Amino acid sequence: MTSDQPSAADDPPANPPRAESWFTPGRFALLLGAFLFAAFPRVMLGLDTFFYRDFGVLAYPTVFYHHESFWRGELPLWNPYSNCGVPFLAQWGTMTLYPFSFVYLLLPLPWSLNFFCLAHLFLAGLGMYFLAGRWLGNRWAASVAGTAFVFSGVTLACLVWPNYTVALGWMPWVVLQAERAWSEGGRRVVLAAAIAALQMLSGAPEIVLLTWVLFVGLWITHFIGRGCDRLSMLRRMAALVLVTSGLVAAQLMPFFDLLLHSQRDRAFAPEKWTMPGWGWANFLVPLFHCFQTPQRTFFQYGQEFLSSSYLGASILVFAVLGTAWVRQRRVWLLAAFALCGAILALGENGFVYPRLRELVPVLGFGRYPVKFIFLMAFAIPLLAAYALGAFEESVGPSLASRKAHVTMAGFVALVLIGTILWFARRYPFPYDQWHATFQNAITRVLLLVFTLGFAAQLGSPHAGRGQIYGRWIILILIAVDGMTHIPRQNPTLPASILSPGIWQLAVKAPLPKHGETRAMISPAAEQRLLRSEVSDWSNDFWGKRIALWSNLNLLEGIPKVNGSATLQLREQMEVQALLYSSTNRESPGLMDFLGVSRISAPGKTLDWAARHSFLPLCTVGQKPVFADAAGTLAALTNASFDARKAVYLPRQAEVFVHATNQVSARILSQVVKHHRIQLEVEAEAPTILVIAQSSYHCWRAQVDGRPVPILKANHAFQAVDVPAGRSKVAVIYWDRAFYVGLLISGITLLGCGWRCLR
Repeated sequence: MTSDQPSAADDPPANPPRAESWFTPGRFALLLGAFLFAAFPRVMLGLDTFFYRDFGVLAYPTVFYHHESFWRGELPLWNPYSNCGVPFLAQWGTMTLYPFSFVYLLLPLPWSLNFFCLAHLFLAGLGMYFLAGRWLGNRWAASVAGTAFVFSGVTLACLVWPNYTVALGWMPWVVLQAERAWSEGGRRVVLAAAIAALQMLSGAPEIVLLTWVLFVGLWITHFIGRGCDRLSMLRRMAALVLVTSGLVAAQLMPFFDLLLHSQRDRAFAPEKWTMPGWGWANFLVPLFHCFQTPQRTFFQYGQEFLSSSYLGASILVFAVLGTAWVRQRRVWLLAAFALCGAILALGENGFVYPRLRELVPVLGFGRYPVKFIFLMAFAIPLLAAYALGAFEESVGPSLASRKAHVTMAGFVALVLIGTILWFARRYPFPYDQWHATFQNAITRVLLLVFTLGFAAQLGSPHAGRGQIYGRWIILILIAVDGMTHIPRQNPTLPASILSPGIWQLAVKAPLPKHGETRAMISPAAEQRLLRSEVSDWSNDFWGKRIALWSNLNLLEGIPKVNGSATLQLREQMEVQALLYSSTNRESPGLMDFLGVSRISAPGKTLDWAARHSFLPLCTVGQKPVFADAAGTLAALTNASFDARKAVYLPRQAEVFVHATNQVSARILSQVVKHHRIQLEVEAEAPTILVIAQSSYHCWRAQVDGRPVPILKANHAFQAVDVPAGRSKVAVIYWDRAFYVGLLISGITLLGCGWRCLR
């Protein structure tokens, strides 16, 4: 194991040892499927569903909206129900253009989304199996890598975000095919670009970026190696980047367009959810210094993004041994990536990330440095596979030495676990659960001892019963360790909890409808929902559904003032902040303008109070008042603000406006759809048509068939200047960036097809 060249070290041997014949791709796939079924049997059968955290309140409602749009025959470019309207497809994480989203578009929800997530975990395991098999030529070690990657705490934590699960599912495949592309060229470049595009369409930019960092690092190690055709490698790498970019242009162009108009910049929010300084202890003791939520789940203090960073104590031990035993540039690179991921995940608690952010300012767009742990989650299983593969190699330390190393490494791990437990007992945090931490650690110790014990008995490549059983048992122990390392990591509830229509059954009140009115969660209720202390999962989630929290309003088709969007339109967010920056502030004029007909009852979270002074979505006849942004925002919260009488427009819009005062005008008819609003307006003099929908440059207006500019009304919404008399007004959503990107993607796809057929 001294070379990185893709020869015998990179391809499985033609005649594998007899013991290896038990770990064929088909058998590993069956075993991995059995492990996933054992972990989530009721979910696989459709009886239960994931719901916890973002899966239930953000991911599932987004998928539901996409599903409903698909069956209406619409491409969901715009979401009119959340944040007074917000781009949908351009959010990227909605996976609107991800080809395999047809699984949950065609099949019944919520089972199809649960199956979709678990299928991508299965994909992740197979990808890691084939990647490790190519690098090591050892199917048994490849099986360990695949199992460890799927059943790590980091991977399982991502089940609450389907798009993250998709990105992790394709991660090893991207690295595998990219390596083959720059080594072999030809159709391999097209295949690698297609798989890289699939990962990018998942909408998990951090995982995508880290994947590219990984395979670019591997490309560099090959590039500087001896005997490689550097010119071909450069050409193939450039082709891979260009083809991948072309294939995903339909998604990336509207995404970057939205990013420019969103609230995100390098300093839009402070850094959040970094791994604590002692967080590395959780690599061996999962519950060390973790607090228990009212729902009885555990999180690190100060880091609530990932529910676990545990990768498996035995896998970590094997990874250290693999780094020590195998002298390859690839192994050293993986070890460096793992170490960098662990250090950078500390964020401001370490010393490297702040300096790196100064050198690479674009890192400021991200908020969660803990995501660097994905580098470690990818590299550690591969390093562990190298160690186990070394048991059957004739190079490196002797078999007796390797067994002694395993024993010594296991002893060191046990000492570290004991030391961590001593610190947990001697210096507890206020909400530590010592007994839970101790019992959980003892279980990790037992699994570690048994796994290392069986591994120490390996060494013969022949298919003796003991050798075969030992290998199967190690795989089972690794999977069991991942399934049980933290209590209730991915809880489930009966699938009926996600059925639409619950709000009207519970509230028994008229639904706010798109084009008419909106609901609004009060600031106080929003805070109570965010910090919910309801211990029963079912009651907690049921209450959030009645309260329409986060994006749960999408399940009911109820428009809402706020919502959950990764990228929110900047001006709309500033207006929303006027309503939610203080629990004591009331802005009745602004709420009237936004059409709020239902609001959380005073002092209540689940009860709704009616409002009767709200305005419809479209109004006409107001007097234009020209002001700068600061003056407009101040006026919106003024007690004298009356959206029936006045509309605030930016000063630079004065040249486009013919109206001068409040006039008598009315809307004769209107048709409001998701991507189009059509009205017939009658006015005695030039006037302003105001639409209380978020302003975004993709909306285009026509008056009597003539294009006219859409002005920003009341800082963040829409206004159209209409002439005297009767006029027909159409406001249409047209995302130029999407259609240009779609053309580029289509041309690239045709080019790929032509290249493959040559």
